[in-house]
Amino acid sequence: MGIVYMLLASGCFATMSAFIKAIGLSLPLVELIFLRCLLSLPVLFVIVRIRQRPLIVKAKKLLLLRTLFGMTAMSGFFYALTHLPLAECIFLGRTQPLIIALLAPVILDEKTPVASWFAILSGLAGVALILKPGVTWSIGAWVAIGAAGASALAHIAVRRLNATEYPLVIVFNFTALTCFFSGIWSLSHFVPPAAKQWLFLICVALFASLGQLCMTLAYQHDRAPAVASASYTSVVLAVIYGYFFWGEVPHPLTWLGGSLIVAGGIMLLKSRMYVNEPPSPAAT
Repeated sequence: MGIVYMLLASGCFATMSAFIKAIGLSLPLVELIFLRCLLSLPVLFVIVRIRQRPLIVKAKKLLLLRTLFGMTAMSGFFYALTHLPLAECIFLGRTQPLIIALLAPVILDEKTPVASWFAILSGLAGVALILKPGVTWSIGAWVAIGAAGASALAHIAVRRLNATEYPLVIVFNFTALTCFFSGIWSLSHFVPPAAKQWLFLICVALFASLGQLCMTLAYQHDRAPAVASASYTSVVLAVIYGYFFWGEVPHPLTWLGGSLIVAGGIMLLKSRMYVNEPPSPAAT
């Protein structure tokens, strides 16, 4: 059942990304972040209350750190979506678990097995191919990699928070703080969205919230590595959306590089199949 939930979550996140790309540069980036979080808050609030969870986390300093990295990741990802083909952006975003494996020995004092190093090298080779260093130099691609790095740091902070906090409460608090900071930032140059943009923004918030809920349920119903492997279906949907809505056909090097990234991610997941994750109160 966990894999089914993750398949649904992957579909929601890929669809959310497509709507962000459809909005494009018609709205300022920080305003897009603000409205995405503002529209998601009521949905998350209702889910948290239905599940009778507390509204505020205990580890507030760690939450601020998670918010800083999360806002950076979201900003970079939204920028990359508007400057890169959809599939290429999603492929580069999938380097996040590889970056976590690279940083874990330093930040979490976790040993990285030999198989994980092969996975990391495979992912780095894939990134090099997608960047096509001998053909072009894309700022959007570098921003996507930076966003994946910031997302990895945010997830490491979440792993610390998971020891004492409920995952949905972490998401709700992160969304509220991001809404607050981005709202202040965008207030002076706010651009009122048109009717069609409001529709797309509502879809972004809806699919983001549903995706987060399905992902949380997925990790409660099955082992983390088995569930996470199903998240790679988002790449398939990204290719389909990119082709049908924007006529994007991935470059052959993108296909090859993306395959190496996915292969590295799957190797990493298999290497952690029998590793016990820290307990989370979400399991209670």
